[in-house]
Parts: sequence; structure tokens; C-alpha cells
Amino acid sequence: MEKIDLIQSVVLKISDLETNKGQIKGLAKNPRFIRDDRYNKLKRSIEESPEMIALRECLVFPYGGKYVIIGGNMRYRAQKELGYTEIVCKIIPPDTPVEALQAYTIKDNSGFGEWDMDALANDWSPEDLANWGVDFDFIEDAAQSEADRKEEKAIRKLVDDFIIPPFSILNTRGKEWQERHKQWVDLGIKSELGREDGITFAKTSQPPIYYQTKNQLAEQFGRKPTHEEIIEELHNKGIEEQKSVSIFDPVLTEISYRWFNVKRGRILDPFAGGSVRGIVAAKLGMQYVGNDLRTEQIIADIQNAKECLFDFDTDKLPIYTTGDSQQIDEILKIENITPQFDMIFSCPPYADLEVYSDRPNDLSNMDYQQFISAYRIIIEKSCKMLKNNRFAVFVVGDIRDKKGVYRNFVGDTIKAFTDCGLQYYNHLILVNQINSLAIRIRRKFQASRKAGKTHQNVLAFYKGEPEEMPAMFEQINMKKAIEQFNKSRENTEIHEEVICFYKGNISDINKEFGNVISDDNPETKVSGNTDTNLE
Repeated sequence: MEKIDLIQSVVLKISDLETNKGQIKGLAKNPRFIRDDRYNKLKRSIEESPEMIALRECLVFPYGGKYVIIGGNMRYRAQKELGYTEIVCKIIPPDTPVEALQAYTIKDNSGFGEWDMDALANDWSPEDLANWGVDFDFIEDAAQSEADRKEEKAIRKLVDDFIIPPFSILNTRGKEWQERHKQWVDLGIKSELGREDGITFAKTSQPPIYYQTKNQLAEQFGRKPTHEEIIEELHNKGIEEQKSVSIFDPVLTEISYRWFNVKRGRILDPFAGGSVRGIVAAKLGMQYVGNDLRTEQIIADIQNAKECLFDFDTDKLPIYTTGDSQQIDEILKIENITPQFDMIFSCPPYADLEVYSDRPNDLSNMDYQQFISAYRIIIEKSCKMLKNNRFAVFVVGDIRDKKGVYRNFVGDTIKAFTDCGLQYYNHLILVNQINSLAIRIRRKFQASRKAGKTHQNVLAFYKGEPEEMPAMFEQINMKKAIEQFNKSRENTEIHEEVICFYKGNISDINKEFGNVISDDNPETKVSGNTDTNLE
């Protein structure tokens, strides 16, 4: 190691010193500054511990008959204001090259180390740290940064173990979800096939380009264009109409099977709908039995399953049956299908929100009370075929009546299962894509205060005793599963529910509350009644 020449401390008159203002050729002015609050803390620190100024000298360089401060500009200023006439310094040799002076200037102000946040929190007084000039904004930022890194690492581990972290919020907008969704769709899943012509979801469920075209045509025609005219114009632009049927999410299907089914477990789906749930089950080595009222739907499902699972043996393909699921037990008996299942998984019709066919025994054509009666029968018969110590998972969403009031379909579903003796075990929130809702919600919310719905409810019920669960379910081990979820299949809850009720006539909401208007101030103005205006 090269020998280091030690520089002795000297005491210099403060009048012989000057700050680095860039007067030395090749050396920029001191880049360090200190804010008033921290500068005041520095002065107070010197007053309380004056011996420190002898332990940490200012670095100075002889130049033009003065000593230019290379390190310690703020301490010099503070001591000068406190009335000091002399300062302890170390004089840098006059033959030191300017490149070295540049390095000293920066290195003297650089903190190569990092705070040990746990040690600071546990072993040091916050008041003392603040008085000694420790930057708490920096500490908080660094602590938050460290916390963010730990959280990100933990979430990444959860993704490795569970595909999607087993939280009570399932975010379909996230990168991991979207990437996995694409992988499933790329297999050739066409879950929208099998719907009857003209019997689909609302035409308003269209992308923003639909509404932009609608506005352009309205200006061109001088009237409101029809849906057909808008679609024709989109086709002229080479843009395909968005399919207006709802498609079940294959990623939700996959994680539901992995989390809540046993290995190679048999799945019963009394509301089969599209092909996705059967195809995903086959890919995971699980036998799927799905029933649907409509023959054309089942034909489409079988065809799409064969396309996606072309290399599967026949006995590994999904099994589909046709008929009214109110007789699901009889249907399986006729088809010679063993009525014992390891999981029930389905997405029932949301009453009349989405129309699946014009058949009178189709649940989507019934009034709500008729629908619930039939719905409860289907759930009861399905639960009787579910083995003990197994899960039933339904994907549902609340629906409004013709007045716009929620029917509490989620609550009715929970009651139907608990009345069958199952235990209400997990309630997950599936956050859906916004799509055109961002355009449609403005008028709807201003008129009625109805929030735009961008989620569904994933309800998990358990048949049996929860304490027996670890023995029944293998660990989810894409790498290694975390302890809590493998012991109990309980999803970590990270959400709360805000439930809103209204007393009065719903049609008077806008009259009573007016339109919501936000300005640049923290306060929110509400137009309408003058007594509700905050300004």
C-alpha cells in the first residue's frame, strides 16, 4: 500500500478563508447547498457540541493569498454566523492538481454508505436524529424504497408460486395477468362461439373508436346514427366490431382450479357456457363435466375443445351434456356420468342482465324470483354431488332491477350455498378491464350516481371442516408455496367494501344532488342546489 503523508490540523483566521465560488481555474463552484431548516440544525449542533469542529476540519486550498474552502463550506458559514473568529482546517498541498481538487469537492459531500433503517428505528431516538441534522425525508424515502423492494420481491415470489398472488383482489389489468391471458387465448380458445344471433350482451359494450365514429357520423348526418350505420362505417375503415358477448377469463379459470381443486380432481360446471373452462381443465389434467341448456352451445364447445386439444386422447377431453340444470342429477345419470366431484366451478347467468337464448326455461328469461328459485335448485343438486372437504367456486356480480336498485344477487348466491351446508370461505374481487366504460359512465353517473361497475365477485365455499383441509389438498408448488395459503386456502384480504344505500326516489337523485364538478382546489364543488356548493 502506498505511504500516505498525514496532514496536520491548523487553526486559521476566519478572515483568511473564502468559499469556493469557482475562482480556481478548472474547479467549478461548490455544488452543495443546505436548506434553511437543516442549516439551523447545523448551527444548533455546533452550539451543543463545539468539540466536533476540532474533530472534523475544513479542507482548504491556498490560492491568491487566501484559503479556498474545498470541503466544509456550510460549516464555515455556520461558524462565521455564530461569531467564531478561527476555524480548525487541514491545508491541501499547493501542488495538488485541479483534478484532485474536483474529486475532493465531490467526495467530501458524497455518502457512500446507506442508513440501516432497522438500526435507526430501534436503537436511536428520532428527536436526537432530527436535532443532529439527519434528513428524515431521505430516511423515509429510503425506508419506503426498501419496503417497496421487499414488497416487490415478495410479490414476485408469490407469482412464481401461485401464478397470481393469492390476495382478495385479482387484477386482470396487471402485466402478469395479461401475459398469461394471451398465452391461453393463443391456444385457439373461442369461447364466444355458440351464442344465438341477436342474443348477446349490450351493444354499448364497445371500444372508444365506436363512440368516436358515432359522434363523427352524428355531425355528418345531423342526427343520431343507428348502430348498423356505425358498424358499417367501422368496417369501411377496416375496423372489426367488438364481439358483444361476454367471455370468461381463462386465467381466473386456471388459478381457481390450481387453488381450489385437488390434483386430477373432477369438476362440475352446471352453467357451462363457452369452451374456456373445459379446455383449461383438460390442460391441467382435470376432468371437466359441463352442462348447458342449448345444444348449439355444446356443439360449439366440443368443436373448439377438439381444436385446442387436438393431441389429447378422447378420454382426456372435456365432457359436455345438454339439458336444464334443474335436472342436473338426472342428466348425468342418463349420460352414465359418476355423480361425484372434487370441485364445483361455474359462472351462472346474471338473471336477465345477459340473455343467452329465447327458451322459456332459460334462467336469463325468467323474472328474478323465478330465477332465484331455479338457481337454488341447481346449486342444491350440484352441492349434493360435491365430495366432502372440497370447494365450490362461483363467479358472480350484483345486478340492478329496472329501477336501478341492486338485487343483492351476490347475497342470494351466498345464502343458496350456506343453506346447503357449505361454509362461506373466500370472497375475492376480480377487477375487470374498463374498456368503453370510461366514455359511458359520465352521463350515467351524473344522472343517477350509479358507479361504473368494473369488478366481479369470486365466491369460494367449502364443504367439510376447514381444519381437515391441509390433509386433503397438496401444496401448490410451482416452486414452493407460502405457509398460510397451503394450510388453509385463505386468500389474504387487501380490500374493504364501501356499500351505498339511498333513501328516497331514485329518479330524483340528479335533481337533489346535481352534477359533480371538480376544480383545481382541494375542495369539490357540486352544481345544483346552492346550499350544497362548497364555495
